[in-house]
Amino acid sequence: MGLEDKNASLANIFEPKERESSVNYVINNIKDSLLSQQIMPGDKLPSEMELGKLLSVSRGSIREAMKILAAFGIIEIRRGDGTYVTKDFEGKVIFDPLLFSFILSQPAFDDLKELRLMLEKYIVRLAIKNETDEDLANLKTCNLELKNLKHNQNDMNNEEVNELLECDLKFHYMLAKMAKNKLIERIYLFVLEYFKPYIKKSMQNHVYFTFKSSAPHEQILSAMEKRDVALAEIAIEDSVEIWGKLMFK
Repeated sequence: MGLEDKNASLANIFEPKERESSVNYVINNIKDSLLSQQIMPGDKLPSEMELGKLLSVSRGSIREAMKILAAFGIIEIRRGDGTYVTKDFEGKVIFDPLLFSFILSQPAFDDLKELRLMLEKYIVRLAIKNETDEDLANLKTCNLELKNLKHNQNDMNNEEVNELLECDLKFHYMLAKMAKNKLIERIYLFVLEYFKPYIKKSMQNHVYFTFKSSAPHEQILSAMEKRDVALAEIAIEDSVEIWGKLMFK
């Protein structure tokens, strides 16, 4: 392909559209190009200067958009070589237009709370339907680790909070896996990644987070042992409600 043909092709892919914030505009342009398969995993993107000219935005906006895309695993920036679309999105991001817009929209906390409640209630329903004895044993072990991690501790440093966070999230990751539905699991893991800072804040806001959070976990476990969907959903509601209250203590 000649230089003129290449430039014409790039101009067709990265074309100016109706304006929004410059950073979101760049991100959405690249998102749309990926979804329409005009650019593909592994493709090299134009330089910051080229993209700036093609999209009529500043290099600063391009750079900020690239940082966000890199943080979500959509692109990788190779020093001295350029910027490439990630070849394998597995485990990094679900590149769905609705979920991608969700990241950019900065939803209200009540909306996030309702989303988490809806997902977890459906996940626990599937988990009860598909659970094995081994699944339950692993979930019990995970909850015990969470209970024992912070016992009678009145203050936590950042490293200890992160350790508690990962242990708490592990319980939810295991629940998602027990649902035995790969698509729902991936969506839920994606959403949990978004929730991480909110969950961490609730831990930092209350020194007895472990005791508050482990009770609903145990209720979930008890309901799953009994295969009682209604009881499990009540436990999920309690868990999300406690999380919401601790966010603002």
